[in-house]
Amino acid sequence: MKKKLIYIFAVLSVIASGSCTKHLLTKVDLNGLPGQEVWADSTQAVLYLNGLYNIVMPVWPCNENATSTFPTSFHNTSDESNGGTTALLQGTLTSESVTDFFASGTAGAYPYMRRINMLFANIDNYGLTPAQTAPIKAQAYFLRAYVYFTLLKLYGGIPYITKPEDWLTDTLTVPRNSSSQCIDSILADLGHCSVLPAQWTGTEFGRITRGAALAFKSRVLLTWASPQFNPTNDMSRWQAAYTAALNAYDTCTLDGYALYSNFARISLDAGATTDKEPIIYRPFNGANVTGQYEGYDGVTRPFSQSAGSGGGTNNPTWNLVQAFPMKDGKGITDNTSTTPYDSVYYWHNRDPRFYATIVYNGAYYGLSGTPDRKQWTYTNYSADKGHASNTGFYCRKNIDTTVSAVNSQYGKTFWVELRFGEVVMNLAECANMTGNQAQCNQMLVAIRKRAGITNADGNYGIPQGVSQDSMQTVILNEREIEFAFEGKRYDDLRRTRTFDKLDGGYRYQLVVAYKSTTLLSNEEKIDPSSGAAYEDTINVDGPDYTTYFTRSLVPITNDPKINFLPTYYAYAIPSSNISKDPNMQQTIGWLFAGGMGTFDPTK
Repeated sequence: MKKKLIYIFAVLSVIASGSCTKHLLTKVDLNGLPGQEVWADSTQAVLYLNGLYNIVMPVWPCNENATSTFPTSFHNTSDESNGGTTALLQGTLTSESVTDFFASGTAGAYPYMRRINMLFANIDNYGLTPAQTAPIKAQAYFLRAYVYFTLLKLYGGIPYITKPEDWLTDTLTVPRNSSSQCIDSILADLGHCSVLPAQWTGTEFGRITRGAALAFKSRVLLTWASPQFNPTNDMSRWQAAYTAALNAYDTCTLDGYALYSNFARISLDAGATTDKEPIIYRPFNGANVTGQYEGYDGVTRPFSQSAGSGGGTNNPTWNLVQAFPMKDGKGITDNTSTTPYDSVYYWHNRDPRFYATIVYNGAYYGLSGTPDRKQWTYTNYSADKGHASNTGFYCRKNIDTTVSAVNSQYGKTFWVELRFGEVVMNLAECANMTGNQAQCNQMLVAIRKRAGITNADGNYGIPQGVSQDSMQTVILNEREIEFAFEGKRYDDLRRTRTFDKLDGGYRYQLVVAYKSTTLLSNEEKIDPSSGAAYEDTINVDGPDYTTYFTRSLVPITNDPKINFLPTYYAYAIPSSNISKDPNMQQTIGWLFAGGMGTFDPTK
């Protein structure tokens, strides 16, 4: 089984294991400036590569055990959940707010890039054969492309440095490459990945494959074609994105990737041979060793079912709850739905992905291996009092319900950064924008069919005969549902320049409360005959719900009215970095030294 294979990304895990390679690691700092002893030995060169994976590959957003700076909670701010950076929502960011450009001299994009470039500068110089070095270099090229794209989608063009610069002999005051130059360089780096295998096996499981590189290339070119970088809608960019998306789809399909039949368990089963959907991911094994467990489970569960850190993190908003269609795929405002929306019993007859994502008041939520357990989210629920959800909902997605509360802080669920579902959705969007409506529809049907939506209208609720712009709205909404709590909503809102469409609104919570304190007191009492609380017998799907509970819709407490500024589609380079490099231009729309920036991120 894949889940039993060695976790390759963390060098620390090798050190901790006491394996036969431990003596190799004691000879050299593989994260420092290694010499011939590393580059003349393919085993040590691979261990150095593993260290690069460990610092670059992304982790769960809001992870308490982060071993990477990608992504940060700042870039998980959106309307799908609480948290994130309220300054982004209220329009008060400064040029110093987004520090991904250069966090420090030892951590962040450019220090990591130096370590990657050290590999390129040395690996061919000490006797290793091309057969040994080619796959190592190809993976390093991918990691370099990944880091630079992470910066590009935040700032636009940045310096694309391809060698480990020397403080004494190199000119360190470098200008920003244009965004188009960065795209060309990213694509060139990804082009080296064609030598990688279709799949890795054994202890190599989890490395970048040729399909992973093509899937990521599709994401890169989709972003480059989207309005964030393509305000004039240059169709040549969309055609390039379509070609990349189709190539990724065809190659990934050929190589065995596919939509997993169980949407709710895509990440939970990522270590199983039956789950063919994950393409790029970081594995965890749940061991209490830094880098080997994720903290997502612990902070996302209700407080009473966590090890003391849960309750207020990753709470779904009412905005997200409303985004899910009905079980026939029709929107909640569509009066042609065969299962009309009920504004009181809003959870009835929804898209099955709703139940895989959202926990509402009175829903069954079988944490700690108790399938009949009900979760209450009403105000002053005693088990979670003082640590309640900020929105009236909890996130169910990717939570391992079999784990006990005390062990929830040591999650083992893989972070899936890119899966075949994204490849399908990317192709749908590119097909729509290049006029291939039939293919667009085919991809959306595949996504909805896998989700379990009923085919009441012969097309799984997907509207027919609508304009290209209307279909783009459908696609963006589908992505919001499909990729909820997968760290994609923030990027999608920015690349499509629709974040500011939320301006003037709020992120909303649903406040549910007992109709009286007497009811609250009585229903929380324990029935001596069953050992359960009386309230656990309440039928929330019937008249009991309105008999016992009231509800009101209000903004999340202390959350600002959304005011996302257009300048946030390309952030400022912090002035402290520009001050050190007089050749660095500031981004248009941002100030530096009293003048407006001149760098155009769309060029």
